[in-house]
Amino acid sequence: MLLCKQISMAGLCLIIVLGLGCGYTPAGLAPSTTPVNIDEMTILGHATGQMSYFSLLGLFPFGKTDYDAAIADAISKFEGGRALINVRATQKATYVIVGVTIKLVVEGDVIK
Repeated sequence: MLLCKQISMAGLCLIIVLGLGCGYTPAGLAPSTTPVNIDEMTILGHATGQMSYFSLLGLFPFGKTDYDAAIADAISKFEGGRALINVRATQKATYVIVGVTIKLVVEGDVIK
């Protein structure tokens, strides 16, 4: 009886471990989010913006990957910011048994 209980517990632990995980994907690089004139810009600082959504069973998304929302989140960190330069985007997926959470992170230098 004890051996059967231990095997059942080991099987449950294995299912949990195999059902969880994460993945990391570079999503892109760009010199800027909008055309800029280098003579007329001022760098306000470095900022990071993000957005995320959940997908049930990886088939039914509750949201979408929205680069504009992540960029707007980063720009909003500095008052008077209008664009990003030296932009880098990454995407991270965290898998759980019932679905996946997708997180998009955009970072760059905010300019005005």
